[in-house]
Amino acid sequence: MTIRREWVFGTHRAHFEEPDLLFVDFSGSTGLEDAKQLLAIVQEVVATQGPLFVVLDIDGSTIDKPAREHFSELSNPDWLRGVIYVGTNRLQMASAKVVAFGLYYTGRLKGDVEFVSSERAARELIERKRVKARAAP
Repeated sequence: MTIRREWVFGTHRAHFEEPDLLFVDFSGSTGLEDAKQLLAIVQEVVATQGPLFVVLDIDGSTIDKPAREHFSELSNPDWLRGVIYVGTNRLQMASAKVVAFGLYYTGRLKGDVEFVSSERAARELIERKRVKARAAP
């Protein structure tokens, strides 16, 4: 897979892989400015590529309440084919579930939210989803 673009925002990194994968590696604290920058990146990629699978590596990170609220309030359901969280820390997973619940509750998420333990597991899950989508009538 070809990496088309890479971004660094705060202590975090993101990169896009064709045709529809945005990987985000959160490192350390995630605040409101980080959330704003990530949503701008998603909007930029979606504008040229269409809806995405977003893989969020949350191991070793935290997200504050304003950032969670920003994601929940301003995400657009048409941007996402699915969201996959990579991580094993229970506190981080609980924070991720709060964001996911907010997205579902506000109708800002159409795709699935999944939790896996590694990037490899995320890639395998996305491939299974693509195979299933191609097989559907």
